Amino acid sequence: MTNKINLVINLSILALLIYLSVAVKQIQDKVFPDPHIMQPAIGYGESLGLRSNLHKLLNNVLEDAINKQERQ
Repeated sequence: MTNKINLVINLSILALLIYLSVAVKQIQDKVFPDPHIMQPAIGYGESLGLRSNLHKLLNNVLEDAINKQERQ
């Protein structure tokens, strides 16, 4: 039971790290398309869909873990 909880926590942390790395890369690509010229960062609309999908994924994983734990 403790192993499953640790697994869920580790997967959540991994998902958050992946989300952050993708978000930072997107911002970096928009702000620094050319290493010598900095562009203003405008419009973060594309990352909202990714964020929403990630939240749904994490919620589903946590709900599954809770349901499995209640069945035992």
